[in-house]
Amino acid sequence: MSRLTSFYKREVTGLTWEEIRCTLLGMVYTQKISREMLAEGAYELLEREGIEALSMRRLAQIVNVRASSLYHHFPEKSALLAAVAEKGLFHLAAALERASNLALGDPRRQIYTMGMTYREWALQHPQVYRLLFADTPLIENTSPASLAAFAPMLAATGTLVGASQAPAATQAVWAFVHGYVMLELSGHMQQCLPIEGFQLGLSCFIQELGR
Repeated sequence: MSRLTSFYKREVTGLTWEEIRCTLLGMVYTQKISREMLAEGAYELLEREGIEALSMRRLAQIVNVRASSLYHHFPEKSALLAAVAEKGLFHLAAALERASNLALGDPRRQIYTMGMTYREWALQHPQVYRLLFADTPLIENTSPASLAAFAPMLAATGTLVGASQAPAATQAVWAFVHGYVMLELSGHMQQCLPIEGFQLGLSCFIQELGR
C-alpha cells in the first residue's frame, strides 16, 4: 500500500479497507451491526411474513449484510428466536403495565383490564405470540422478560389473595386468558362470540378471587 493511499484511507475516508470493501459491495460492515439491530429486524420480519420466513439468510438480506456475519451475534437460529421472543415479552410487559396503571387502587379492575389488554395484544401480534409459547420454550420463566410480563398481574392478585397465593391465582387467570386466545388464533371461535365469552369468563374468574 502506498503512503498516499494509506493517508487517503485513514484521513479522508476514515474507514478501514474492510469497511470500504463492504461499502462498495453495498453491505453493512460487520462491526457496525448490533445484536439489537438484528433482533429488531427479525422481530419485524416475523410480524410481516411469519415464522416460516424467519431464517438467517432472509434476515441477512433485509439488513443488507452477509449471512455469515449474523453468526457473530447469534451462533444458531435458536439464539435469534430467543432474542425475538424476549423482545416480544418486553413489549407485552409494557402493554400490561400500562393497563394496570389505568386502574390503580382497584385490583379487580386491574386484572380485568390486563386480561383484555393481553388478549388484544396477542391478536394484534399473532406470529410473535405463537413464538412466545412455542412447544420448545425459548425463554426461562425466571428471565427478566418473563418476570416483567407477569409482575403487574402478580401485584394485583397479591392484593386480593395475599402474596403466598398470588402465583397460583396469576397462573389460573393466565391459563384461562392464554387458552382462550389460542383457541381464537387457531380459528376455533369462528362460530362463537369471542369477545363476549372472553369477558364473561374473565369476570367470573375475577369475582372469585379473594373470596
